[in-house]
Amino acid sequence: MVESQPARLKQALAALREGNLSQARALILTELRANPNNLTTWLWALEVANTDKEKRSILGKILSLDPTHKGALQYLKKLDQSTGVDSNSSSLVNGKAEATLSPKPEDEKGRAGGFVGLFADWITNLPLSCGFITLFALIVAVAFIYFRVNTSLYGLIGNDFDDLIVSNSYETISSGDMYWEVQFEGIGESKYIGIVRHVSPIRITEFRILTHDILVTTADFSNPDIVDTSVIDHKFIWKSTQVSDPAGSINLIHAFPANKEIYQELLKIQNWDTVKITGREIYTVKAYQPDETFLGTWIDSGCNTLLIESVSIIQNPEE
Repeated sequence: MVESQPARLKQALAALREGNLSQARALILTELRANPNNLTTWLWALEVANTDKEKRSILGKILSLDPTHKGALQYLKKLDQSTGVDSNSSSLVNGKAEATLSPKPEDEKGRAGGFVGLFADWITNLPLSCGFITLFALIVAVAFIYFRVNTSLYGLIGNDFDDLIVSNSYETISSGDMYWEVQFEGIGESKYIGIVRHVSPIRITEFRILTHDILVTTADFSNPDIVDTSVIDHKFIWKSTQVSDPAGSINLIHAFPANKEIYQELLKIQNWDTVKITGREIYTVKAYQPDETFLGTWIDSGCNTLLIESVSIIQNPEE
């Protein structure tokens, strides 16, 4: 796969998006120990803080790194007001704080804290705050739709298949600004039938011929009471507290639709659909600019990058 960001922090943010706060806490704590002066990580640490004491400790570290940080000062002031503490005498302003996060699960729900709360508190003190809040909410919503929702927004986003020139063997594909070389694992066809537990778009410009991550499961792997699953950074994770060796299969498909019609069918897939997907297994995809500048390689490792030649949603899987 293609790694483009520091792994630990990226995984922590992905865990937050999935609602796995305990995993995010553990990853952020590890990152803070490795890079204790990373301001961005300290800001995200607020998002997983459990108590006011933790928040004060984190804010102290933020202000020791950046004593004029407006958002941290505003957040600390509001925290002091809510607890009746005189902000002028707070020792946190002197930056005498250490990392106090512990990798334990979060029990509280719906709290407004952390980085998002810090940004929101700061922005509400600006002129025309309602407009800024609306804009921020819109940006968050658009980002979520773009990266997590299986949609092309009526063709406004996603790949333009009308712009692609594809060889008969699908081993070379080109567009106006890029071309790709595809290496297949063999000449046979693979078939995947099962319940979808995750579907999301792939939004990587260099490999935009790859359009979807689709997690197809059977038996125990398709039962959320037995196996928990998640997909982060185009990789899947599963765990089970019920069985050590779950029955069935789990496959993460990275989809390369053979044509526009198949791409449209992939856009119809939702979580918990039963699907049948067939196609050819891909080993690598190499991306180049028209002047033959090499951009990178997508390597299939532990998943199933697939030239999808047919896809169907099975309406009555028990029949």
